[in-house]
Amino acid sequence: MIKKMLIVGRGPSWEMIKQIPDDYDTILFINTPALLKKNDEELLRNVKTKKVVIFTNMPQRFIAFQEKILNYLNVSECAIARCSPNWALWRTHKSKQKRICPAWTQLPKLPPLEEDEPYQYIWRGPEPTNQEHMITPAGRKINHLVDEAERYLSAIYGDRMMCNCSIYASLYGILKLKADHIYYCGIDFYHDLKISPSSFIEAPRYMSGQDWWDLRVKTEGEHTKVVYDKYMSKFFPNVFFEFYTDANWAPDSKNIKTHCSRKQIIYKHYGQNYYD
Repeated sequence: MIKKMLIVGRGPSWEMIKQIPDDYDTILFINTPALLKKNDEELLRNVKTKKVVIFTNMPQRFIAFQEKILNYLNVSECAIARCSPNWALWRTHKSKQKRICPAWTQLPKLPPLEEDEPYQYIWRGPEPTNQEHMITPAGRKINHLVDEAERYLSAIYGDRMMCNCSIYASLYGILKLKADHIYYCGIDFYHDLKISPSSFIEAPRYMSGQDWWDLRVKTEGEHTKVVYDKYMSKFFPNVFFEFYTDANWAPDSKNIKTHCSRKQIIYKHYGQNYYD
């Protein structure tokens, strides 16, 4: 029997949730659910009939794991985008990290990005934040990503590809929750962002201003498309990845399907607080 789940990000296409077939039993929200800002009782009632998981990156954990949010959505599981810690291993590889340009694999349509390069075993740290036993502020258990994910993360980071929180969430859904058909909404790859023409002439210096932030975030979005299309679809050929998105994305893989909203793009900037 096919096990279906829904992963919901914080991009504007999260509102496509009502277009998705209601044949899944689990919803995994990445970071604080955007739907909390919308007074839609019908949608909230439907969400509460599902198993709800909140999955966060490290910077979001104290925000997303507030007890009032967990209670309101009947959250059954909290999880973090990290495997169980190995601080010594993390420290060894973190010490070798360099800041270079380009730091990640260069994609043809983007300027090179000066950044801290990806490194192996980032998912085993950081020290001392990632601990063996973690709890929410109210005392609920926080699950780690299963160790089986390491082989996949290692291959992605080894090719200097960006692995954003949605990839970790997908690995959690496949490896921990045993999903073999994943719907997505709220994953838009930062399509609503323009790169400054000057960045194509001279790459902006690390953390130098808005042009750098725009390039940083846009690069993450474009890398994420590649990771799904060239890595995740091949790692898991029997999993079907189905995206409801505002981004105009046409992947090559047979086990990825996209439903694009065709909304008019309203371009905006993302600053250094875009994780907040």
